[in-house]
Amino acid sequence: MFKIGEVVVYPVHGVARIVGIRKEKIGNSDQLCYILETEIKTANEKPVIKLPIDKVESNRVRKIVDESEVSQVMDILEKRGMKTDTQTWNRRHREYQDKMRTGSIFQAAEVYRDLSLLKANKDLSHGERRLFDQAHNLLIKELSIAKQTDETEIERTLNIIFQKNCENSSETQKDC
Repeated sequence: MFKIGEVVVYPVHGVARIVGIRKEKIGNSDQLCYILETEIKTANEKPVIKLPIDKVESNRVRKIVDESEVSQVMDILEKRGMKTDTQTWNRRHREYQDKMRTGSIFQAAEVYRDLSLLKANKDLSHGERRLFDQAHNLLIKELSIAKQTDETEIERTLNIIFQKNCENSSETQKDC
């Protein structure tokens, strides 16, 4: 069970803070729910999410990755040699959606890496761009919390990792 004030990852919504635990009427029954607040503001308000406690596992809500696991995420981001352009964009998009739905930061890192490398060679589809942004935002927020550092520091690290790829590649890369 999570505690009030704890920061968690909700795969559909990203990083969120638990701001309360209370009974809510859902359908025809009262259910004990976590009240989550995301970082994303809409019309100057932070969205509030009511998540029944018994749905936490099925929605793959999890704690923030430990600082000790951050290096594994960085290793995934630095790994090269993937063939990202061998399938159609819609098949690739479906595969990346499935990875993002797992809630795993390691899967999100793979999506971000693959789409970053693909983006360096060609335009991403609208859906791929949305997944790229989703993975990027999750990595920035979660890694900054795990490392207890500013989001701009994580952003700078990601830029360095992918700039390195541009410098080491012999292919033409328009977005480097």
